[in-house]
Parts: sequence; structure tokens; C-alpha cells
Amino acid sequence: MPEWKYTNKSVTKEEAQKSLAAVKSACFKCETHGSGCPISKTTGDIKAMLEEEA
Repeated sequence: MPEWKYTNKSVTKEEAQKSLAAVKSACFKCETHGSGCPISKTTGDIKAMLEEEA
């Protein structure tokens, strides 16, 4: 199971995918994405967590 690095909590792949979908739905669809965007950063963190388990 993937582990969320901020809390060291293990989550199922399905939970991580649901969280990823929720974060993506919160996106304001800006024309540019930068490292200062918390939504973009969180999306990247969740994707990385899922890739580590692959």
C-alpha cells in the first residue's frame, strides 16, 4: 500500500486515486502551472506516491 509522506499513513491505491481525482477537480485550470501552486504540488505528490508502489 502507498504511504502518504506527510502523515506516514498507509492508504490503499483506490483511496489515493480518489484523492487524486478530488484534488484535480479543485483545479482552477490556470493557463500555467508552477511550483508555487499547492494544487499542482499535491497532484504531483499523489502521483509520485502511486508510482513508487508500481
